[in-house]
Amino acid sequence: MKKIIIVLSILLLNSCDVEKKTTINEHINLIITPDLSNRIEDLYPKPVSDIELITNIYNNYYPDIYNIGNRVIGQEDIVQFRFTNPTIINDFNINMKNLKMDLSNMNPSERITFLTKGGNKDILSSLDKEVNNIYSKAKENSTGGDIYNYFKKEITPTLIRNTADTLKIDDNTNVLNIQRNIIVLLTDGYIEAGLYGKSNCHEKKCFYLSKDKVNEFRKEFLASGNSNLEDFFKSSGYGIIPIENKNLKNTEVFVSEMYDRSLNRNTGSQTVSPNDFEIMSLFWSDWLEKSGVKHYKLLDTSNSKEEFFEELKAFISEA
Repeated sequence: MKKIIIVLSILLLNSCDVEKKTTINEHINLIITPDLSNRIEDLYPKPVSDIELITNIYNNYYPDIYNIGNRVIGQEDIVQFRFTNPTIINDFNINMKNLKMDLSNMNPSERITFLTKGGNKDILSSLDKEVNNIYSKAKENSTGGDIYNYFKKEITPTLIRNTADTLKIDDNTNVLNIQRNIIVLLTDGYIEAGLYGKSNCHEKKCFYLSKDKVNEFRKEFLASGNSNLEDFFKSSGYGIIPIENKNLKNTEVFVSEMYDRSLNRNTGSQTVSPNDFEIMSLFWSDWLEKSGVKHYKLLDTSNSKEEFFEELKAFISEA
């Protein structure tokens, strides 16, 4: 009997020494949002169109995004579309089903067929037509890109997925499922949606960031004698009024195609210092951080769809 007790004790101690392993498995909810404002017209031509950038994300989701971080436990990813101004869904007669690629409810066999055996062919074809339809109509009908209202009202619990849950595989292994909500925002960086004037500002902080506001800030900075742009911004009182939306703490924001209107349109050379992009980056960084966004990236216009896609993959890989 004593021997049995001793053996059982040893086994119990050994089992306590076995460290439980936790595998982190990320699921990506990729939310593509173009602002569809005057930035898509010929006023501010870009090296590569939004249409190319968007369709390239969908077409190269597998394997480039699907395999980021060696994720191997049945990714429940979603790639979907949202608009800063959702009224255009009816105005433009948009079929939102054509803009969503959803792996979240697929079993392993369905997922393999969808990604590797041409199961997504029809979706990609419909997507291409729908995106071209959207931009064709947006060029004919100015919609305005209400980015402030988008972050405030459109980032809802139905769009943002649950943060995390734990799945027990066996006695020694747990899988921590992390839901990442990544907004890909295509915008020129100037927040211009009708909320202008002193009535939409609290002292120097406003609901908007117009070209005039950028010029005003630059003028005060140059007159201040301060040589450090970031230090001046922090002490100046300027900024964009933070958004009160608790869902933003569970989002990551990838901002691209910020178009610097202070550059020479023909040569791309700098005409003023600091330029608009440098100033906008300060305003946006301060705004996103104070609104609760912990992971973000701000980029100017891309020279190619490949460059844009590599930046997006790097952003997803960072966190």
